[in-house]
Amino acid sequence: MSPIAQVIKASKEFKSGDSIITALKPSSMQLEAGKLTLILGPSGSGKTTLLSLIGCVIYPTSGEVIIDGVKTSSLNARKMAGLRLNKIGFVFQQFNLLAPLSAEQNIMLPLTLMNISASEAKKRVKDAMTKVNMSHRASSLPKMMSGGEQQRIAIARALVTEPPIMLCDEPTASLDSASAQLVMEELRALAREGKAVAIVTHDMRLKPFADEIIYVDNGEISKTEIIQNI
Repeated sequence: MSPIAQVIKASKEFKSGDSIITALKPSSMQLEAGKLTLILGPSGSGKTTLLSLIGCVIYPTSGEVIIDGVKTSSLNARKMAGLRLNKIGFVFQQFNLLAPLSAEQNIMLPLTLMNISASEAKKRVKDAMTKVNMSHRASSLPKMMSGGEQQRIAIARALVTEPPIMLCDEPTASLDSASAQLVMEELRALAREGKAVAIVTHDMRLKPFADEIIYVDNGEISKTEIIQNI
């Protein structure tokens, strides 16, 4: 199966005054549909920079990032934003739900940006909520939901645009073990349905859910481990 995302000897440097900070040394990896990949490493290791490159949030300083056959270095900011909106769903540690909006309205937001018709948008929202087992929370405000429930709504919001890639930045860090397990089961189910799911974390509880683990340390990929799930 061909990869949906490729990082090919990509690096990232930032300027800080007169200094150059290397956030990521030249690194290579890929994401495939149907796999859940953990990007594991301590704080400051470069794993979030790697996720940001795959997520079309930043451009590589050198090397290439290719998303669904498109080289991100060749895109202007507008086209980069379009690629991000259409190809990638994001899930964050802090959920990033809008407090005044119901679960259903929060999930609807990306579809509004995509100018999806109202009837199609309603269908997609309903389907996304069903996939994460949260249909019963459609009218609930974020403050009425537990952390685990809010994260599952955030997953549904990422899912509603039907992206081939799901990128998650520490999605279980704020959750207790039971909630973390439920969230990871939902993400693994999405991978089994054909999504390429990548999760940045330092949470060792997540290793049993992975098909592949990419270890990042000191600004570079140190090891890749393929998990033989039975």
